[in-house]
Amino acid sequence: MLKDYYRFASNNPHFLMFGLLTAFFGNYGQTFFIAWYGESFQKAFDLSSSEYGLIYSIATLSSGFIILYAGALLDKTPLKKFTFITSTGLIAACFLLFFSSEIWHLILAIFLLRFCGQGLMTHIAFTSMARYFNKNRGKAIGIVGFGMPLGEAVLPFIAVILINLIGWRQSWLVLGLVLIIFYWPMLNFLLVKSAERLKQLTQSASQNDSASANSWSRQQVIKDNCFWLLLPAIMAPAFIVTGIFIHQNILLQSKSWSGEWFAFCFIVYAVSHLKSSLVIGSLVDKYSGKRLIRFYLFPMFAGISLLTLPFDHQLFAAAFMFLTGLTIGASGPIVGSLWVEIYGNRHIGAIRSMVTSIMVVSTAISPVLFGWLLDSIFSYQQLLLCLLVYLFAAWGVVESIVLRKIKLRTENPRTT
Repeated sequence: MLKDYYRFASNNPHFLMFGLLTAFFGNYGQTFFIAWYGESFQKAFDLSSSEYGLIYSIATLSSGFIILYAGALLDKTPLKKFTFITSTGLIAACFLLFFSSEIWHLILAIFLLRFCGQGLMTHIAFTSMARYFNKNRGKAIGIVGFGMPLGEAVLPFIAVILINLIGWRQSWLVLGLVLIIFYWPMLNFLLVKSAERLKQLTQSASQNDSASANSWSRQQVIKDNCFWLLLPAIMAPAFIVTGIFIHQNILLQSKSWSGEWFAFCFIVYAVSHLKSSLVIGSLVDKYSGKRLIRFYLFPMFAGISLLTLPFDHQLFAAAFMFLTGLTIGASGPIVGSLWVEIYGNRHIGAIRSMVTSIMVVSTAISPVLFGWLLDSIFSYQQLLLCLLVYLFAAWGVVESIVLRKIKLRTENPRTT
């Protein structure tokens, strides 16, 4: 497997590095990174926890809705231009936080972080790999996906160091300058170096798509029952992980786990995320995302099941994070390849932007929903049991309905 990855990476080093760096810097807009600044934001702008949570949710929801339209432009806009504009928005967010003095500065900055970072930078990285690679699509997404666990392992430490050394405002100035001084030159260099290779990949992708009867527009996908039946399973990992991590203090209290130990478990999570992404990426190329989709929720189901047991040993925290990382890592190559396998690559930017929009909205809803359920209806144990029911139901729909429909569609391809 490693030889296959090495050979593939050696043939496409510049374009893969572009995707990896874009995914890495997209972490600026991820919840796990912004969360390290939450206390500083609240103190600086005199916000209660509920007020800050409301601002964060509104910014995330707004981002999700706009990505639905903005992400589709990737199908029509040159990759370099689209990435440059998106990263400019991310830089603006960093500088806005450095200069911020009014509450609307914070609101706009969080929106830009979520929209350009979590949304579009991630969208660019994975959509470009799914579009341009056919035979090795799973490997490409697996390699580029390394940027996300790398950020999970590195960026929190950078944030803590910068905040302690120079303060939270100045740290955002540094983060913005890194994009200008490092990412922009690398973006230009890597895409220029990839130009000839991209022409070859574009021709190959166009031939594969033209040879296939399976090329859908976004409007056609919206009318497809399989898409909506797949969504609960596709949304589950991000929806559940965001909700659990945001309310991790309740989990830690219920299990008597220390915050320091759980922070260490994030390294376990990042490592399993990476290993899973690479292994599953290779398996996707061998078996296809359509065959593997039925399996990828199993580790998360097992991890949450461990939390429901009446044991509080610290190793259960590490095991939960390890198993959850396996599912999160597998989701990138499996789901990233799945949309192209089912709907073709001609409109993949528009289709993935719709999926990204739904995912972003779900990550805005889950913290609020989990909080309301824990405050009003369920104990934490009961909430975990509900999540297990959700995962089982989502898997059951995929296994009993969706895969059968896809198989029939493959045997009797549609015409467009």
